[in-house]
Amino acid sequence: MMYAPSLLDPAADELRLGNVVGRGATEMAREARTLLGERFSSVTFMYVLMRAFEVEYIAARDAARWHEFHDGPRTLSDADLEKLLAPWLDR
Repeated sequence: MMYAPSLLDPAADELRLGNVVGRGATEMAREARTLLGERFSSVTFMYVLMRAFEVEYIAARDAARWHEFHDGPRTLSDADLEKLLAPWLDR
């Protein structure tokens, strides 16, 4: 399902303004899930990452393979997610 940016931007703003920087990607992803509620999906997570932290598209796409979305051979572990998003979250 597609959502208008107006439904996702408040969560992105809250993540950006919140105290998630320095707490790690996994904690930020779980906070995004809480903020987005039923709207949380790999696609909305990508959008929020790009909007809140200016994560590049390719990295956001890769982050959408996080294991808490689905399982599969190319799934990202928590450690993989931390490493992938560190350049944007450690600013």
